[in-house]
Amino acid sequence: MTMKKIHANLLTFAAGVALSCGAAAQAWPVKPVRVVSTFGSGSPADALMRLVGQKLGEPLGQPVVIDVQAGAGGLLGAQTAVRAAPDGHTLLYTISTTLVTTPHLVKNRAVEMKDFAPVITMARAFTCMLAAVSFPPNNVRELIEYAKANPGKVAYGSNGIGGTYHLEMEMIKQKHRVDITHVPYKGGTDGLQAAAAGTIPIAFAPCSSVVPQARAGKVKFMAVLEHKRAADYPDIAAMGEQLPDYEKISGGVDIWAPAGVPAPVLRRLHEEIDKALGQPDVQALMKKIGFPYDGTALDDMAVQRRKDFELAGRAVKIAGLKAE
Repeated sequence: MTMKKIHANLLTFAAGVALSCGAAAQAWPVKPVRVVSTFGSGSPADALMRLVGQKLGEPLGQPVVIDVQAGAGGLLGAQTAVRAAPDGHTLLYTISTTLVTTPHLVKNRAVEMKDFAPVITMARAFTCMLAAVSFPPNNVRELIEYAKANPGKVAYGSNGIGGTYHLEMEMIKQKHRVDITHVPYKGGTDGLQAAAAGTIPIAFAPCSSVVPQARAGKVKFMAVLEHKRAADYPDIAAMGEQLPDYEKISGGVDIWAPAGVPAPVLRRLHEEIDKALGQPDVQALMKKIGFPYDGTALDDMAVQRRKDFELAGRAVKIAGLKAE
């Protein structure tokens, strides 16, 4: 076979692949789109997805069905979604930790990030470090100095062993060589309530939950867990301002598709969800529940979550956690 013939065959093959992908995108969706959600019914994240799902129905020409499968740190829903055909008719809606931190904490990984393709990060969740009003330090630098002067006498509350709050604080402790006791709570705001009651000096919680307590004088802000100040909370110093060596495991509300979904379908999904997120009533809901809009590009989301995964793996080792 001549080189010209080989080249012609390759061009024909490439054209066929392009036409096939284009046809797949045009044909999709041909049935209702199922969104497997790992958020509990009635939760703020559930309300957001249901509203976005309603918005998607018209441009897609098919209804969007929310299938709630909460539990097991998001793995229950992820296992369901990963078994679906990679045709764009089944999506996974979950907190980023499901594929970023949870795989490091289980021995037999039923699902991993490589099993999914990114669609969009719908929203970010700003987290704040807070303190009881009676606690002497007023910022993170003062906290570190106080902890060094009082080893083992300071405690912090997190949203559970292996949670993002726990992992980030353990990295801070290692870098600054401080002895601060970890107290895991079951819920994301339990530590906040404990700090407000004065039973624990330091805790972490969504900033939107901390604001009312801070305004009431029950707790005080120490930092927002970002490298730079958040536009939504300009008066709260960023952790990165106070600790230049701070490393953040990014958090967010993500949508993924099973690996293998055609690229044109992924792009269409991303574009339509992004449009829905920009509508006034959706924006109003996101502001109300404290979920700032993100809309990260497909490629950027993939890169960021891979970085988060690697950082979480290192943090798990620092925290001395073992996969179970």
